[in-house]
Amino acid sequence: MFFVAGFCYNTPMRKKGLFILVIFMFIISAAVIGSNTKAESAEGCVTDKCHADLLKGKDVHPVAEGCDTCHQEIAKPHPQKGKKTFKLMQDVPSLCYMCHSPFGKQPHVHPPVKDGMCTTCHNPHSSNQSKLLVQPLKDLCLMCHPEKVDHKVVHGPTSAGACTACHNPHESPNDKLLVKPQPDLCLTCHTDMQELLKEKDVHPAISMGCTACHNPHGSSYPKMLPAEGANVCFQCHSGIQDTVKKATVKHPPVMSQKGCVTCHSPHASNNEKLLLRPQENLCLGCHTNIITKSMTDIHGAIKAGGCTACHNPHGSIYFKLLKEEFPADFYVSYNDKEFALCFTCHDRDLLRFPDTTYATNFRDGNVNLHYLHVHRKFKGRSCIACHTPHGTTLPKMLAERITFGQWSFSLNYKKTATGGSCTPGCHKTQSYDRKTPVHSPGSIEMPSDEN
Repeated sequence: MFFVAGFCYNTPMRKKGLFILVIFMFIISAAVIGSNTKAESAEGCVTDKCHADLLKGKDVHPVAEGCDTCHQEIAKPHPQKGKKTFKLMQDVPSLCYMCHSPFGKQPHVHPPVKDGMCTTCHNPHSSNQSKLLVQPLKDLCLMCHPEKVDHKVVHGPTSAGACTACHNPHESPNDKLLVKPQPDLCLTCHTDMQELLKEKDVHPAISMGCTACHNPHGSSYPKMLPAEGANVCFQCHSGIQDTVKKATVKHPPVMSQKGCVTCHSPHASNNEKLLLRPQENLCLGCHTNIITKSMTDIHGAIKAGGCTACHNPHGSIYFKLLKEEFPADFYVSYNDKEFALCFTCHDRDLLRFPDTTYATNFRDGNVNLHYLHVHRKFKGRSCIACHTPHGTTLPKMLAERITFGQWSFSLNYKKTATGGSCTPGCHKTQSYDRKTPVHSPGSIEMPSDEN
């Protein structure tokens, strides 16, 4: 008599129980042996001797845990020196597309993707990088695009290596593989521009995308612009560039480091010409003494067209940035080309005739006092001898004070219903009247050219 697993082997029933137990133990042993065989099979590819580092990455490709998902045996034994004993189930990228949706249906496809080079960027087994990348994202992209970070000023996402924040690495419906069309893509970060672009006047360049003016990766200049100051704007505004180039008088803001954006918004504005403020307020922000609160009469040109009615805001061949010729001197030898600026609005007839009944109200009877002041061989008076070009408290834009060299004197003008009088420093009190002449014909005298 002997015992097996606690059974006494001395009866038929106990013989039958022992037989069942043996069979049960055999089944369990077979299952254990089969399990060990499968484990040995999986470990057969990744051991200390073979492919030891294949699955050591932080991120393991799920299908790589079973090698025969992608590889199939073509010869035994394995390995054999100088001979491949395994091959891929299909060539890449078809193999990858067994699990991943195929790429190449969008209008713009990344060349490595188009050429089926999945493993150029991705490790098919494991990696320490997200998405099984073979290198950190920035380093990976710079393998092909090294010039993108070679800048003095680098865009934040580029500097951080966040290339996929803006670009889809596989394919896109947008140019440059952008994840969104411009300017929508830029506005996802530059949220302040979303409200600004709702303003009345939007810079047409924005319709071409933000990259019309900004390099999206980096630049040698602030704001990732392609040039400095006004040179950025001159790339499109060549007409203004020619004006500034030919100008003998250049508006200082244009030539400053900020350039055009001193006065203009480069994106959008509620003011004409993309001005930062309404024109008059903008100009008076620097030219503080041109228009004062005491002035009761503002030049009509300013009311109608602002400062640029007479001045070119960028540059001019005339002094004071004037649009047309105007003498800088107090005395002018008159001809029909003088005072071209004034006569873009005013009728030159007011200076042409010694006697008139219509050309001007500044007359004594029919004697044209404008003609008398201007038509002199050497010392004809300029318009600014009596008038101010911006504003005054007197009618007809008459100046309150006249500057002659370093001397300033009052015009002492008094208006009447049909004429007036003045007592400036250049002559004694003189009166005039259109209806009842003060002077007899030929008796009005002006200082000679010698005075």
